Amino acid sequence: MKHKICIDVDAGFGLKMRDEIPVLAEIGFDGCFTTWQVGSDIPKTARLIADCGLIYQSIHSPFRGIDVVWDEGKAGDDFIRMLVDCVRDCASGNVPIAVVHPIIGMDKHTPTQLGIERFGRLLDEAQKCGVTVAFENVEGFEYLELIKRELGTHSALGYCWDTGHEMCYNFSMDVPAVYGDRLVCTHLDDNMGMTDPNEMTWHDDSHLMPFDGVADWQGIADRLNRVNYSAPLTFELTRNSKPNRDTHRIYAHLDYEGFMRLAFEKAKKFAAMVETK
Repeated sequence: MKHKICIDVDAGFGLKMRDEIPVLAEIGFDGCFTTWQVGSDIPKTARLIADCGLIYQSIHSPFRGIDVVWDEGKAGDDFIRMLVDCVRDCASGNVPIAVVHPIIGMDKHTPTQLGIERFGRLLDEAQKCGVTVAFENVEGFEYLELIKRELGTHSALGYCWDTGHEMCYNFSMDVPAVYGDRLVCTHLDDNMGMTDPNEMTWHDDSHLMPFDGVADWQGIADRLNRVNYSAPLTFELTRNSKPNRDTHRIYAHLDYEGFMRLAFEKAKKFAAMVETK
């Protein structure tokens, strides 16, 4: 296939990466991404991924508490320093992309110039490291809009399109139509839409496999083609339902290998749709 197929290593099974990554390679995935935390040994992970013949597509940076980047105080500077460490770790493992959430919090709607200044410093460091920072569409879309307006020409800036977030956080706005000129990666996933069409909630962000929710996958394929997207098709999926939800019962009988084999079949189906113009 023209597009490589990649996936998040961690689907909520609680296994060690040394047990998960070889399974992905055996199934047929081309690559994967991991989540970063303080103390991550990225060179070791990169060797494991390379030894299995996979590409290390990206690293997802921490996002819990990232709202402080936009606020006055030492905490915002400390968070940016942590993101800088993540970007430097990307470079140490030859990982080309660090995915970053611009904000966290359904009630956050006041981006600031201080936040832009701080993210500008992160982009400057990423440029030195040869890493692209891919800002993801999440709740509080005003933050991503300001980043595009103020930092959109920075050579280290890119975007990550999460199809599920578009449905449950962005009121189904067409993210690639606005950010497709710098779309460098995807988080492809499905959900059941917004429980309340007027209110965002984290509980709606299901991260189901493609075709298991209400997403228009032909429309998603068409929109990727309209922006001439050629990077890997990367999927971010989980086997676990959100609190007070029962969306993932359909995966309850699957172990890690079974889950990933089913995900790969669905990923190939979607990839064929993208490549058929």
